[in-house]
Amino acid sequence: MYIVKRFINLSLIISYLLSFDIGPNLSSSNTTLSLVNNPHIIAVMVEFESDTSGLTSGNGLFLDSTYSIRMVWDSTIATRCDQFIVDRPPHDANYFSSQILSLSNYFKSVSNGSVNITGHVIENSNSEKGYYKLDKNMSFYSYSDNRLSLLFKESLELARSDIEEYLEVSNINFDDVVFTVFHAGIGQDFSFPTFDPSIYDIKSAYIEPSMFGYVEYPIINDYTVSSGLLLPETQNMIFFNSIEDIFYGDSTYCDYQLGMTGTFAFLMGYALGLPPLFNTETGEPGVGIFGLMDYGSNNGRGVIPSLPSPWTRILNNWISPLNMTSSASLNSFVFEMQPNNIYQFDISDYEYFLIENKINLLEDKLSLNDLVSNYNGPYDFGEFSDSYNNWFDALISVNDTFNIFEFSEDSVITNVSSYDLGLPESGILIW
Repeated sequence: MYIVKRFINLSLIISYLLSFDIGPNLSSSNTTLSLVNNPHIIAVMVEFESDTSGLTSGNGLFLDSTYSIRMVWDSTIATRCDQFIVDRPPHDANYFSSQILSLSNYFKSVSNGSVNITGHVIENSNSEKGYYKLDKNMSFYSYSDNRLSLLFKESLELARSDIEEYLEVSNINFDDVVFTVFHAGIGQDFSFPTFDPSIYDIKSAYIEPSMFGYVEYPIINDYTVSSGLLLPETQNMIFFNSIEDIFYGDSTYCDYQLGMTGTFAFLMGYALGLPPLFNTETGEPGVGIFGLMDYGSNNGRGVIPSLPSPWTRILNNWISPLNMTSSASLNSFVFEMQPNNIYQFDISDYEYFLIENKINLLEDKLSLNDLVSNYNGPYDFGEFSDSYNNWFDALISVNDTFNIFEFSEDSVITNVSSYDLGLPESGILIW
């Protein structure tokens, strides 16, 4: 099962977020999938029957331009956070294209250009907004793996004619296609220190064959589709009323915002053949915040996921280690250890160490933590230290100086200058 079980206890979020990351427990199968070369994402956007029962976050519909006018710019959202809002609506084809761009930039960076992810968001030709509409409410699909696979299947079937029309003119190799369903609402991917008012939200998942059970595979262009990604429209709780129930009494919710790149990258990791590096039975961490396929997927508020582990990158031929076992090499290693290299030391014919020099610093040895906290260094940030008391706004306020992020008009962070910036400290990692 490739469900994202990010069952973080959010009582840790206040301390953990202020030190950069939240650590999800990610649950999945312990099998390794075949590598997809240069995946091409074909994405569809599906919403549900309107539902005001309160069982789920939102009402089953996408946060579109109407919602944006009504909520994001009025006093409701301003009361929750009057500063930078990540992944702002409308959540339409342009927005999801930005999410795909963010994913592509991440994997291009961490694979040294070996992985080139492209994508296209299919729009419903019979809908003004481009969404597809299911005839069930969101909570119906939340009960089991079979229901998740049913959601995946029904979504592709709704979009089948538009998908097949796109495939006919795009000349895409079907073996490289990764079907992705973006559904309305937020992912049920976090646990909370108090009562969770939205237990019928839908878990994010890598859909794989064993999850279908009695559900037949969807057929596209006479091909059977037995795998793909299932993702929410956002991981940012600030758009939903449930955030006020979960964190009752807080005066601002700016610092509870999360981006979606980490979730997207983690699930795409399975399509790329990356093995999970945590306990797949219990969800307990293995490599923790130091690898994408564990807690590291949500480093940097979900927008600066950790690199895949060095062993994983070597396994997929994204980088070659430098063997430093000889004494001559060791002397060179001591004085010239570069942050972009992986160094190998053989212990025996069957065992070796991999060593990395991780640096999470910007120019003048500043970390993101320095910029978020009340920094008293050589830079004059003007009103920065007094005005911005949350992670995103503190960094956005100095982004022109330090070039940390690139982001789209809809406030999706599409690129990061270094994905090691999400680590809590600089230092040597020995694997």
